[in-house]
Amino acid sequence: MAQFSKIALLKAYALDWVLCLVFVAAFFAADRMEPYHRLFSLEDKTIQFPFAVKERVPMWLCGLITVVFPFIVMTIVALVVKKSLHDWHHASLGLLMGHTLNLMVTEVFKNTVGRPRPDFIDRCQPKEGSVDSPVFGLSNSSICTRTDLLTDGFKSFLSGHASTSFAGMGFLSLYLAGKLHVFDRKGYTYKGFIVAAPLVVAILIAISRTEDYRHHWQDVLAGSLVGFLLSYFAYHQYYPSLHSYAADKPFTVRLKRVKPEYRADFSFVDGSEFAITVVKNDEEILVKDTRALLADSSVNSSSVDNVDNV
Repeated sequence: MAQFSKIALLKAYALDWVLCLVFVAAFFAADRMEPYHRLFSLEDKTIQFPFAVKERVPMWLCGLITVVFPFIVMTIVALVVKKSLHDWHHASLGLLMGHTLNLMVTEVFKNTVGRPRPDFIDRCQPKEGSVDSPVFGLSNSSICTRTDLLTDGFKSFLSGHASTSFAGMGFLSLYLAGKLHVFDRKGYTYKGFIVAAPLVVAILIAISRTEDYRHHWQDVLAGSLVGFLLSYFAYHQYYPSLHSYAADKPFTVRLKRVKPEYRADFSFVDGSEFAITVVKNDEEILVKDTRALLADSSVNSSSVDNVDNV
């Protein structure tokens, strides 16, 4: 295992864990709010699909696939293969950060946009003889006789299943890509299949929402993009670029620095950076902080733009 204890990791990243709790609290607060009731037309064919009582991928199954499964896979890789508590902590925190941030953002979109779902008319059950307003040609929710499914009926944009799927499986895909060094320019085809597999699962879950008539295709596309972008953001809070030589290594733990220390910063013509902090501990020199973000290219003395020793 890595040399960092659980207590040290929790202390160094306490704020990150607290933020995840804040995102969850914000999600539940937004979920209790009534969404915007957008006007609709009774003649709109895109919201006249039947209400599916049984969903192909219910929310509990979506959570099992996109939260529990990635966590188990990353736990095996980090603790069994890499034997690194440090890596396991960063992977777990990154996955949680991506998911909780995605929950909050998704729910805010749902409530503020208030788009009717494809099965909205079936949920609404309009009063007999209802017609669109002769002035503006639209109707509002006051004509609905069924109210138990109405609130959720205005939460079509964006798709929560799609965003959740890509937040979880997208993070797993990035994690595996880093561990396999998929962008090392050696062209191992099997790496591409392994990295793409989680994304295929996410795509299938997202598509199922159009088959259940729960979402329009635009909702699914937007949800997928939001989920993946937030997983990308969360991943790179704790791991370097996938093009880095150290793509399989998590960022150094945020521990209190030991003095005296000596720092050297290197910059290369391609914009890459390499920073080293050397700490003197008694009579032994230890490399305490090494973070490499290098492109896959040869390094020579002419490539160095700046070297700064402190």
